[in-house]
Amino acid sequence: MDHYPLTLKQKAEIKKNEERRRRKRRLREDEYRRRIERLRRHIEEARKRRQRMLLLFLLAVLAMQESILVAFRRSYIVWPDPAPDPTDWTPNPAKDFAPAPGHDDHCDGYSRDQWHQLAGERGIRISRKAELLAQWHADPDRELFPDRYKNWGYRPYLGEIMYDLTDARHQNDALTAIKLMSPAETHQYLDEAYASDPADLLLCRATLNADIVRNFQSAAIRWEFRKQREAEEVRREKELSRKNDGDQGIPDPT
Repeated sequence: MDHYPLTLKQKAEIKKNEERRRRKRRLREDEYRRRIERLRRHIEEARKRRQRMLLLFLLAVLAMQESILVAFRRSYIVWPDPAPDPTDWTPNPAKDFAPAPGHDDHCDGYSRDQWHQLAGERGIRISRKAELLAQWHADPDRELFPDRYKNWGYRPYLGEIMYDLTDARHQNDALTAIKLMSPAETHQYLDEAYASDPADLLLCRATLNADIVRNFQSAAIRWEFRKQREAEEVRREKELSRKNDGDQGIPDPT
């Protein structure tokens, strides 16, 4: 298929469209930042007024807005293209193990030491398995993990561990490992949600460890907010029941 060069008018139109998209993205990003700033001001006011229920709700909304902003910025960042290979490169027998004049041994003429030297100079890793295994064995936290993960060839990722929550055989080990990789303020939520229904924790799954931890923190705030709301509803029901009993002449047991 033939490709025709773009005209100056077409290039200008493409550039104008790109600039328009960038401007829209910046406006949306600014809007998210303004929302976050407003939430932070409301949170500070709620702290001053000691409105705990409102504070928990605003913290949950703030965590959600910050997650959206991070995901939005990551979605349109333009990463630079890798540096192209040099066009004027010439073999260097001292560093590139090029064949000697009149010889053709560059395909199979490397010793093991020469090959490792060649790969090391270029940053080539034939396999990272041995490197990851050594890092995991040197990790001081490895001894705290259950044997299922301790025997892996690398430090497990939160996303991988969370899949074990779907298997009753590995759920206890998975919870222990998840708590080791999560901040302390989420541990109570993890224990209570796991005791209630391990499937609730699967709603926090994400691709990156940092996103999963952020989801745990948001879920912990919502969990605490729901517990307080349910306790308040139980208290109101008891008061209403006590009031109804009093209206009917039933003595208060207390």
